[in-house]
Amino acid sequence: MQTTRNYLKKMTHWLLPHACVLCGGYSTRQQDLCKSCLDELPILESACSRCAKPFLAGEQLLLCDICINETPLFDCTHALYFYQFPITRLIMDLKFGDALANARILGELLADKIQTEWYREKILPEALIPLPLHPNRIKQRGFNQALEISRPIVKRLKLPLLYNNCLRIKHTSAQATLPAMERQQNVKNAFTIAKNIPYKHIAVLDDVITTGHTMMEFCRVLKQAGVKQIDVWCCARPVL
Repeated sequence: MQTTRNYLKKMTHWLLPHACVLCGGYSTRQQDLCKSCLDELPILESACSRCAKPFLAGEQLLLCDICINETPLFDCTHALYFYQFPITRLIMDLKFGDALANARILGELLADKIQTEWYREKILPEALIPLPLHPNRIKQRGFNQALEISRPIVKRLKLPLLYNNCLRIKHTSAQATLPAMERQQNVKNAFTIAKNIPYKHIAVLDDVITTGHTMMEFCRVLKQAGVKQIDVWCCARPVL
């Protein structure tokens, strides 16, 4: 039965080849992203080990000046790409163009990196929590992009997906529309714990982290709930 299922899957791929979401061409990979476009994605090679703030070319540092002066509530951050074209297109089309295929692509690319590099020699978190969206934002968008990106990751890594243990209870203005000085106040008391979190080491996932104020506020609530170690995973970090 399994052999027949695998054969049908291969035949479907042969008859209906994947179309690249960026260039529109055929993809020979088992993904809607061709190898040429994959190779053009701006991988984040050098960044702060705590918050993943990108370092300038030539900088050989472990921590950025922000994390040296004030230790974040999360323990480490792994970011896959610079937030620049074409990653900006993948994420914006996902969030505002209902391109849910992009969530699967980003999740699979993150899972690859987690397995082959980030956690090749260290223990994985016990569970994954996608950063919650307020119900009003979900109603507008139709989905939580962080949750959709998380799905292929937990499937590959066989991790519990905690998508309703935490809630966003404050309908905040979009962080990107606010000056940096106002972002911390904007997300203050934005989250609450709805169900017990039965794990001490968890990963939190978001699509893009900019100043990090939203993630810091969420991690504050998680630490108060008894979580001891928090690893942050994100698709992209901008150069601020």
